[in-house]
Amino acid sequence: MPAEGAHGIRVCRSCDFIFAPEIQSEDSKLYDGTFGDTNVHPTYEKRGGKYVVRNRERMETMLARFEPFRKTGRILDVGCSAAFFMSVAKEKGWQPQGAEIAKWAADFSRTELGIEVFNGMLQDAKFPDNHFDVVFSSHVMEHIGQPLDLLKEMARVLRPGGAHVTVVPTQFASPSWRLAHRFVGDPPPIHASFYTRETYAAFLKKAGLRVESIRYNVELTRLSELTRSVEENARRWQAQKDAIVQGAAPEASARRPRWIGLAKSAVNLGGNLLGMGDEILAIAIKP
Repeated sequence: MPAEGAHGIRVCRSCDFIFAPEIQSEDSKLYDGTFGDTNVHPTYEKRGGKYVVRNRERMETMLARFEPFRKTGRILDVGCSAAFFMSVAKEKGWQPQGAEIAKWAADFSRTELGIEVFNGMLQDAKFPDNHFDVVFSSHVMEHIGQPLDLLKEMARVLRPGGAHVTVVPTQFASPSWRLAHRFVGDPPPIHASFYTRETYAAFLKKAGLRVESIRYNVELTRLSELTRSVEENARRWQAQKDAIVQGAAPEASARRPRWIGLAKSAVNLGGNLLGMGDEILAIAIKP
């Protein structure tokens, strides 16, 4: 796959799945404390020397999607990092648990947030069969060298009728790649699997789940990057990461203007019609 900075990526001729064949297992050393300090994460940021929640409104909106599946109240976040999402879920009356490969994040979640998090791969946690109402993961499956094995384990611990909900980037289905042939995001060894809407739906079905919905999300910031050079975008991204490290990142606005929401909806509609987006939100049900 001729993408600068993404060497070693291959495409399966039979199913079109894009992957890095040399990445077979996950390395926790890639996600140590420095990863948490410099990563632009959707649920937290480092401010004043400590991790704090961000995008609370978006997390509450996501949790509202889970309400139709609440029965026992048990919810699992796989690859929860610092488990701020599960902390918000706890406030909403859920019984949250997490699984996280990074020790610093698991320790932080237990000691600072009061969320029980297993430190390691989900397969090693040995959760009971049919246990959770919802099994969630966000920006995790792209790090997994053997995604079907993990999806089958997620399906095992999910109760019948429960929901498996995934947010996963789609770098080779993004407008950046489709329109400008720009590879955006982490190459191997950080990212090992690269999905489209079709290939991820196929994995869910192979794991024994029924796909209820799977839609692309187009990031407006990524679209704006297409108006600038690769070098300028790299400088802006590095400046944003430096601001996070220094604790100088600007506070995120609690609510975005209504016109941005309308523009976002229109862009997402077009992206799904054209079959492209920066990430997908997939909801699958265990029969």
